[in-house]
Amino acid sequence: MNDTPSPRGFLRRPEPKAIGHSGLGEQIIAGQINLGGVTLTGDFFAVATSASVAAELHGFGWLDDLAAVGSPKARSIAQHHVLHWLRKHRAGPRDGPEWQPAIAGRRVLRWIFHAGMILPGLDRDEAEPYFRALDQHLTHLRGSWYDCPDGLPRLEALAGLAIGAMSLRDRHVMAGPALIALAEEADAMGVATLSESRCPETLLDGMALLVWAQEIADESGIESPPELRTIIAEIAPILRALRHADGSLPRFHGGGRGAAGRLDRCLRAAEGAALPAHGLAMGFARMARGRTTLILDASPPPGGPAAARAHASTLAFELTVARQPLIVNCGPGDGFGPLWARASRATPSHSALCLEGLSSSRLSASRQKDEPDILTERPGLVWAGDCDALGNLTPPDCGPAHAQDPAHLLAGHDGWLDSHGLTHLRELWLAPDGGALEGEDSLAALDATAQARLDHLRGPDGLAFDIRFHLHPEVEARQQDQDILLTLPTGDEWRFAHDGVGRVALEASCLLDRGLPEPRPARQIVLSARLQGRAIQIGWTLARSGAR
Repeated sequence: MNDTPSPRGFLRRPEPKAIGHSGLGEQIIAGQINLGGVTLTGDFFAVATSASVAAELHGFGWLDDLAAVGSPKARSIAQHHVLHWLRKHRAGPRDGPEWQPAIAGRRVLRWIFHAGMILPGLDRDEAEPYFRALDQHLTHLRGSWYDCPDGLPRLEALAGLAIGAMSLRDRHVMAGPALIALAEEADAMGVATLSESRCPETLLDGMALLVWAQEIADESGIESPPELRTIIAEIAPILRALRHADGSLPRFHGGGRGAAGRLDRCLRAAEGAALPAHGLAMGFARMARGRTTLILDASPPPGGPAAARAHASTLAFELTVARQPLIVNCGPGDGFGPLWARASRATPSHSALCLEGLSSSRLSASRQKDEPDILTERPGLVWAGDCDALGNLTPPDCGPAHAQDPAHLLAGHDGWLDSHGLTHLRELWLAPDGGALEGEDSLAALDATAQARLDHLRGPDGLAFDIRFHLHPEVEARQQDQDILLTLPTGDEWRFAHDGVGRVALEASCLLDRGLPEPRPARQIVLSARLQGRAIQIGWTLARSGAR
């Protein structure tokens, strides 16, 4: 007699709310998966990996990539790996890294969202381990979610618990308390805690967990706590201010552009203000005119635990024209191994000014083998805004995109004050139609102490620096004397010109995207000069052909 409990089943058919990258899905179908620069083949779960790779592997976020393919083969591969994991872990929760609450919560979400790939073809007895494991996960999460640190990990654990309880039959007794805990914890953290990493994609991931929980509560007829809608409404204006014209997020502090369509879906679910009235959004300044958006990093890199992923990107910017990214940052390199991870965090990997190969913030090597290097030295003072009639700095204006005046931004940082006595200023003007961006970058020793430090360090040939503009790989570039001609995939033509103080060149670059199996080759505009005295200013223009 078979006394194994019957599968509990779902209250309604789960939807694949999280979709990934089809290219990575095809790679998994071919028999290999790339996580954190490590390529796994065969039995993915049989190889000992670092803690970060184990978190990605056992979190099953890569099921999103198989879902993006959506073929019978992709469904078969997904089912095979999930059932194999269940056989290896049939005893239930243990002390291994795969049972950390955040990873377990992430796994519950992916198993439920992608049940349409996992369950087809299985009879009751074959599906029973899947539902029994979900029960074990919910019991484990109910007793362990509070062990997670604040921020995204705690939201992942609680969202897994709440969504799992709302989705499974006979688990509704857990659903209400779990949903209340998710809402109260998110509300207690507040936007400030959720934004500490200064990584826009991380904030989006947190908002997505809350939106998914809200959607499933509405579908289930469960009244959700008011705090849940409130925190969603508070996050939305920040992410809307960081939304590029093509619907993506800027690639700062270890984050990518965001899963396709996720940002807009989350924003549609939010109530309240469209944009912040003024000021910075998560430490970034926004300029928008016509169908052109510019996002500039206008704050120091984050400290605390987030410093392990922070980038030396102060005053770097990204520029998107309509649906086409034009100026970008190289992006997160942690998906391609430790060397790429470290290089991607340095200032030369961003569209910013870099002094003689020295980043505006400095990394200190970690003492732990599996831990990333920590960003320890950062600018003490960073500012950004506009100027009033008296020359006083005012908060930047997120502003209407169709204003008749140019958008203006004045920003600066003192990241090289202690080392070289220098302060960097960057002033930008974006034309009313979005067809021209004018910029001035300045380096200066502003007082006697700074000037003495600079005079001591500056050699007879001056101090070299570069201003870098990384181009999206789809942008074609060719040099014409001291101008750079750019052609977008749409056929739109732009020209980069400068005032002759420095010299311009085209150099190799790359785009680092976790949705790609390897770095994607690209180009960058490099405007180089030498500081001979105590101050220098370089003007440059990026304009659509025929615009000024």
